[in-house]
Amino acid sequence: MIGGFALVLPAGRTTVAESLQRLLAFLALRGPTPRTAIAGTLWPGTCDDRSMASLRTAVWRLRRLAPGLLVGTPGTLEVSPVARIDVTRLAEFAGPAWPNLLPGWYDDWVVMERERLRHRYLRMLEAAAATAIDSGQPAVALDRALAAAAADPLRESAHRLVIRALLTDGNLAAARRHLGLVRVLFREQLGVAPTDQLTDLFRPMQPVA
Repeated sequence: MIGGFALVLPAGRTTVAESLQRLLAFLALRGPTPRTAIAGTLWPGTCDDRSMASLRTAVWRLRRLAPGLLVGTPGTLEVSPVARIDVTRLAEFAGPAWPNLLPGWYDDWVVMERERLRHRYLRMLEAAAATAIDSGQPAVALDRALAAAAADPLRESAHRLVIRALLTDGNLAAARRHLGLVRVLFREQLGVAPTDQLTDLFRPMQPVA
């Protein structure tokens, strides 16, 4: 689903009707979900009986297309646990551009899931950067922190990790330059200064009087 919808079966990539794409994507992102909630979300604006009928038809078609892909109970549905879903492997997409979930889809539930994925991705990058700093790998930390800062330039926690990585690597001048860039960015975009948590990172570097 990152970069676009695709269903790959053992025989290869499979063409999937749009309504089935949405059902499969919804379940892949949400996990086990009551059938009534699925029907109400994917077929809004219709009566309950009609939306449930549409869901039953979609489930029947999807099970014919990919037997075993959907599992559930009389009241719920989910994607089989053996299926591989790309959004569960975010570490493979680490880079300066955050993974774009289902581009071109503008359903309300997709927009919400897209934002949730973005925050998960940023937290993953920041956690990786912090771990690398603590384990004495400032170059790795800087790569992850810069990726987080590039994905969300106004995220102060990402910039804090960039500066920590630079200071850990002994690059005081580069750390000060980055702080200056952040100050300009925040002033121009937000009309505020960064918090003291950024400048406090330099306190251990100040000479003792």
